[in-house]
Amino acid sequence: MKKILVPTDFSGFAHNALEVAADLALKTNAEIMLLHANEKMVMATPMAEYYLYDKAIEDEYLDMVTESLKKTLIEIAENGKFAGIKIRTAVIGGPMVSVIEDFVKDHAIDLVVMGTRGVSGIEEFLVGSNTEKVIRRVKCPVLAVPNLPASFDKIVFPTTLKEDQIAAFTAFASLQSVFVGEVSLLYINDPGHFKNTEAMEAQKAFLVKESGLKNATLFVSDTEVFNEEDAILDFAHRNKADLIVMATHQRRGLAHFFMGSMTEDTANHSDIPVLSLSIR
Repeated sequence: MKKILVPTDFSGFAHNALEVAADLALKTNAEIMLLHANEKMVMATPMAEYYLYDKAIEDEYLDMVTESLKKTLIEIAENGKFAGIKIRTAVIGGPMVSVIEDFVKDHAIDLVVMGTRGVSGIEEFLVGSNTEKVIRRVKCPVLAVPNLPASFDKIVFPTTLKEDQIAAFTAFASLQSVFVGEVSLLYINDPGHFKNTEAMEAQKAFLVKESGLKNATLFVSDTEVFNEEDAILDFAHRNKADLIVMATHQRRGLAHFFMGSMTEDTANHSDIPVLSLSIR
């Protein structure tokens, strides 16, 4: 891991993400890219003679961004945790999710760490959180951070145990020097898929061997909760998990509309950090 991207809107949630990114950067000697998307530039689309560009407002906004970045960097400099970490800043005009997606591609980002507050109800249906959209669109792992975890000692990894999970297992295996902890592979029981526990253990052993995943134990969900997302969060809370790791197919368009994404939904609603891994 060489480059960690932290998008910021200067909120407390973004600061939490920066704190977590700093801990990860210390373990890997990675640099942090602190990125702000200037969405003010695209909020008012030019519409013939009705479009009015107010340079004074734009300049005022950019001054605020500059001061906020300066304040953040001063706080970083005064925090011993950040000593020795290389941090670069960037301000780019455009919609936040598109800016992040392009930045990840252009700068070969290895991990995105985002603060998230989650959305629900009609806001979630119509808009969705920026974190959800980033999970859906970038190829590198995305760590959604709703709060500051003390450690990543206990990790829950929900899995279907199907062979397409090898990509996610392999991706997380390569990150186990960073996310060091016991891995609880959670299989939410589908009676029609595996005939017995022995078959599940055999498939788990195959996936672990092929991917190189370490320190992993298989658990079968015993919850009576029908909703899979609720079952995952219930298991994670009962086992005092510090991190939830999930694979995502990054469905878009009609496929996303009709099938949705359990990974996005979990990241959006969880009070535990969620690391998403693309298997698209």
